[in-house]
Amino acid sequence: MSEAKVSETVNVASKVAFGVVSDYGRYPEFLPDVKRVSIIDSQPDKKLVEFEIQVIKNFRYQLWLIEKPFVEITWKLHSGDMFKENSGSWHFKDLEGGKTQIDYHISAKLGLFMPGMIEKKLIEINLPTMMRSYKERMEGL
Repeated sequence: MSEAKVSETVNVASKVAFGVVSDYGRYPEFLPDVKRVSIIDSQPDKKLVEFEIQVIKNFRYQLWLIEKPFVEITWKLHSGDMFKENSGSWHFKDLEGGKTQIDYHISAKLGLFMPGMIEKKLIEINLPTMMRSYKERMEGL
């Protein structure tokens, strides 16, 4: 299993940052690898969301996302053809001046056979670009 973490400070309140991350259906608008997102099941504190991404080929997977508004979103893999395991979290912390510190953590094991070092690189390599896309979206609202 590979893990990756990243922290970012954005110039918006946690309510705005949380709103962008929890608006899963809009991901294809600002995350180039995400082609489609569908809400399969929606309950007051959690959602089952299916993601279709294009990384060399199309992959689909479903995550249970548990939301604690403006504080955190955690997830766990439900099913899919890309991952054997996938869990993680977003944490949002208000800072002075209307800023928010965002801490992102992912722990994943790909369903494809590959050495751990390559798997870790694949999971880590997209993080800076992904976080930049989220930050631009948040600060552009």
